[in-house]
Amino acid sequence: MKQNYALSQYIQIAKEEFCKVINTIPFVTDIEIMPTGMQCGFGDFLADVYFDNGFQRQRFCIEVKSNGEKRFVNSFILMANQKKDDSCYVFMAPYISEASSDMIIENNLSYMDLSGNCYILAKYIILHYKGNENKYIDKREKKNYLSKTASAASTILRTILNEPERLWQVQQLAYETNKAIGTVSNVKKFLLDRDWIQDSSQGFRIKNIKELLYTWTKDYHKKDARKVEFYSFDSIPELERKISNWSRSHDYSGLLGGFSAAVRYAPTVRYKKVEVYVEQQTLSEFIKDLDLQPVESGGNVIVTIPHDETPGLFMREINGYYVTSPIQTVLDLLENPGRGEEAAEAIITKEFKER
Repeated sequence: MKQNYALSQYIQIAKEEFCKVINTIPFVTDIEIMPTGMQCGFGDFLADVYFDNGFQRQRFCIEVKSNGEKRFVNSFILMANQKKDDSCYVFMAPYISEASSDMIIENNLSYMDLSGNCYILAKYIILHYKGNENKYIDKREKKNYLSKTASAASTILRTILNEPERLWQVQQLAYETNKAIGTVSNVKKFLLDRDWIQDSSQGFRIKNIKELLYTWTKDYHKKDARKVEFYSFDSIPELERKISNWSRSHDYSGLLGGFSAAVRYAPTVRYKKVEVYVEQQTLSEFIKDLDLQPVESGGNVIVTIPHDETPGLFMREINGYYVTSPIQTVLDLLENPGRGEEAAEAIITKEFKER
């Protein structure tokens, strides 16, 4: 049966696993485990590895965490990259995700989980083991708060991103989104684990927004949107003006989206089709009032029926046009590689300046 342990137990297991893996190297003659010492301020133990053939000993500085969450990996990378000695810095945890291991490798650092999966890059050693079954914790699938079906989490995320510089408290955010405190707390932990918020005693604030939006897009579009294609004899500028006039008189139930919204935020690319979100209950009226002709292909109007109320949250009025929020616009644009990503990047740069 798989179990969770205290950090002190994980450190002892890490020492044993490190020695077990390194001792598989034929030219290793001895391993000496030592405490880091209070003056180090980094790492949970040191390991001096000795070799035959006259090779100089290699020192390893090993940081152990009870889990391999991204925030711990980022902290490890930051600290290790500040060191200027010849030690090999190794991050160890019961389980290390593929995304976390890739980050460590990209920074020319090393990792090892407590089941022997590892990537060790040192002066005389290159080890890469994968595929060992995890022995210490269940890799449980957590709730995916970025999926299209997670509407409560979507509302919370959009509220935070709508004011990216604001410091939030859980209770305050629950009140403003009309969501349960427990749900907000879970979303906060989800973001914290992925290093997407900066937490302090004064509150928490969103960060790494570009990475969050790109990751969100991958999950958000797994469930196909309900799209319908139409043809209009009007030109694109004329049609977009008519849509905004119609929306104004219909409780803003038609919002320009995709490239039609992007051009209002940061005009970067040309497009040949109008994109618009229209609520289901007003769709028939919209089609009739705009004199749209349904087609199977070759249309110049793409109508998306929103899956819930979240795509319309924090809509904006720009020069008389009613458009989806920067968040929704970016999510939709990133579904289209190339021109869509170019347009999304322009909006991210303009609307979400990273600290």
